[in-house]
Amino acid sequence: MSLNQTFAALADTTRRDLLKRLETGEQTLSDLAAPFPITLMAIQKHVRVLEEAELVTTHKIGRSRHVRLRREGLERVSEWVTDVRVRWSESFDRLAEVLEEESR
Repeated sequence: MSLNQTFAALADTTRRDLLKRLETGEQTLSDLAAPFPITLMAIQKHVRVLEEAELVTTHKIGRSRHVRLRREGLERVSEWVTDVRVRWSESFDRLAEVLEEESR
């Protein structure tokens, strides 16, 4: 799975809100969709994008589709952000050293 696809999925506010609602645990698609002012079909499309980005998983129990977070996908994003933050921090530390030397 590419990070581009993952970040594209996370770029949408509705999808981020869906992920936030799933923090408390697995939900049926209908329960997940309840607070949103859009159709169930629109929520299904958002969930499909999240599933393709490996951020959620779905399975059917009886007539209900259940959705849950896929922690591995979120961990991949977290690892990337941490790596970038470390590199930026190191760059800023080097810049601070250079500026300090020049000011002497």
